[in-house]
Amino acid sequence: MSRQQLRIETRRTLRVALPLIGAQLLQVSNGLVDTLVAGRIDSEALAAAGLGAALWFIGLITCIGLLAGLSPSIARILGERRRRDVGELFRQGLWLALTLGLLVTGLLLLGASQLDHSSLDPVLAARVPEYLIPAAFSLPAAAIVIALRNLCEADGRTAVMLWAQAIGLGVNIVADLGLGLGWFGMPEIGLAGLGWATTAVQWTMALVLMLWVASPRMARYQIFDRFSAPDPRALATLLTLSIPIWLALLFEAGLFTATAAQAGVLGVLPSGAHNIAIGATSFAYMLPLGLSLALTARVGRVHGRRYVPAIRLRIVSGLLLTAVLAGFTAALLFFFRSPIAALYTADPALQQLAAKLLLLAAVFQLSDGMQATLFGILRGLHDTRAPMLINAFSYWCVAFGLGYWFAHHAGFGVEGLWFGLIIGLTLSSILLGVRVAWVVRHYGLTATTAH
Repeated sequence: MSRQQLRIETRRTLRVALPLIGAQLLQVSNGLVDTLVAGRIDSEALAAAGLGAALWFIGLITCIGLLAGLSPSIARILGERRRRDVGELFRQGLWLALTLGLLVTGLLLLGASQLDHSSLDPVLAARVPEYLIPAAFSLPAAAIVIALRNLCEADGRTAVMLWAQAIGLGVNIVADLGLGLGWFGMPEIGLAGLGWATTAVQWTMALVLMLWVASPRMARYQIFDRFSAPDPRALATLLTLSIPIWLALLFEAGLFTATAAQAGVLGVLPSGAHNIAIGATSFAYMLPLGLSLALTARVGRVHGRRYVPAIRLRIVSGLLLTAVLAGFTAALLFFFRSPIAALYTADPALQQLAAKLLLLAAVFQLSDGMQATLFGILRGLHDTRAPMLINAFSYWCVAFGLGYWFAHHAGFGVEGLWFGLIIGLTLSSILLGVRVAWVVRHYGLTATTAH
């Protein structure tokens, strides 16, 4: 493995990863726009939109996780040079996406109708459905977008995702301001307008990506040349690969949700500082996440060819890129922790505590980035069950368990919760690294042809 090979492979990976990183940043920006506009409506709308978005995100995570096997499966087919099979597999992925989208929509509508029987504050219980009911109708389109994104990632055509997400952000800004605040001569319907804006964004992106896939540029895959009925065997194969990924995503999302809840138990000041730090680090996480998505597809292609030297080359270049990205985001959080905190609040005490947490966030940038990258590599190698178990142990037994003890029994407060995150994420990255090395060494891969 020469330096020249690493440079070439790094450039190739960046060509795939940079549009995905940009798309992820734009996607997070949609949530920021929703939050800013909700705050302009009233304080109750801000709280209700945040809770409604959290419930909607659970539905989105379900679609993302249960469709995550599509990208490595298509990449492997392409690596095996079975181009004609791509269209059939993708059509099965669309059936799965539609089923998931409709199912999750129904569950969210049912949940919205039951909030008045929950333990929520009565005002929130009444206002969350204003956002959640219209937003729920976005999930069938969101699931289709996820399936189309998996196809584009596997094919290495990721720039279209950046353009689709940019168009979606533009639609979201106009619809939020128009329907939420009554700008541009549009009817002002407040919180419900933000929900309909979310639906408009997802259906617009689905249309843009569907037109792209139907264009001559993707004609070689014969995506829409014929109709395919649902194939239970193909769907079961996809779900076998995807369910562990979905569970791993739930473990991760659940960890940060539970940590936020524990910060709330500690008080208003710790909770506010925690939310500021998590909000800032979520943007930083989009860099390794975009890289991870690219590596899933690129490792999956050479895995399909069963060519070990190329797999090792892509793993090493991916890890080097992750280290560079982690150094960049860690430096930003370290040197600009105080100005970042000041963007969120004018309260000096809140700024000071948030800056301390951002310093801790800078510490775990490497481990957080590495665990995302290594998990993406293992997806590309079709190894998902062991990473799921690793994340379950690292996140819940170690990160949450130690964080809870540090915060509530060792007297470290909210900073103790972040000590737990640092230790858990570091352990996860180490164990996932060991798993990657074991899979490459023992997976039975044999060199066939150069990629």
